[in-house]
Amino acid sequence: MKFLIQHNTHYRYSRPVILGPQDLRFYPREDGSLRVINFQLNIAPAPLGRNDHQDLEGNRVTQVWFENETDHFDIQLNMQVETLRHNAFDFILEPEAEVLPINHVEDFIITQGYLERIEIDDTVTAFATELARSVNNNTLDFLNALNQKLFADYNHIHRDSGVPQSPAHTLQTRHGACRDLAVLFIDCCRSVGIAARFASGYQKGDIQSERRHLHAWPEIYLPGAGWIGFDPTHGIAIADTHVTIAAAAHSRDTMPVIGNFNGKGVSSTLKYMVQIQVSES
Repeated sequence: MKFLIQHNTHYRYSRPVILGPQDLRFYPREDGSLRVINFQLNIAPAPLGRNDHQDLEGNRVTQVWFENETDHFDIQLNMQVETLRHNAFDFILEPEAEVLPINHVEDFIITQGYLERIEIDDTVTAFATELARSVNNNTLDFLNALNQKLFADYNHIHRDSGVPQSPAHTLQTRHGACRDLAVLFIDCCRSVGIAARFASGYQKGDIQSERRHLHAWPEIYLPGAGWIGFDPTHGIAIADTHVTIAAAAHSRDTMPVIGNFNGKGVSSTLKYMVQIQVSES
């Protein structure tokens, strides 16, 4: 499946400011399931310097810095990518991954950050434990059941801004944006011993929708399968319908723009536009 993606981001400041260094995450995670056909990132004002590198999570980061004052900061992304994975379950699990809790002894140091729960809440633990028990602790059955439950039983809303709700809040209220459902899914997985991380990017979705947005979903690490994605907002296991831009143990490390500005008493506004065209390969 081929994606043609345009993502424009516009910051405006009430008075000229000095922009601090900005870390931009817009380049897709290139692996065996995705290839980048072309990629162009335009930045205004023109930066004084630019550095492209990988962060600790393996995400491509473009760091830019500036010299002069400005009343705007614009980022224009144009790219074409092709997703190559057609079957979300084209793997054979290692025996230790088939039943919960998964034994991560051999890769404990690597997976530790993806197993650590940020907020331990007994209601989330009980919810996940009971769901695992209902499927006889079968790993894939648990993941599919959790995915379908968050899809079918929760009210899906859109929020333009704000950090994710706590997993306990989303569980209690049964409503949330895609990032809220992703964080709840991740916490449920970690509570039963499954390594999980937060992913951000673009998805096929409803191509007739007038307005598109960045999307968020969880990715799960299973020995034998590697990292695989689930989308509780749409109730699917992810194959070729999503383009991952960044993935990390914590959602804050997947933000597309991280930086600051210097200017006393200055207010700022943010506007963005995402357009996605999808065609079958």
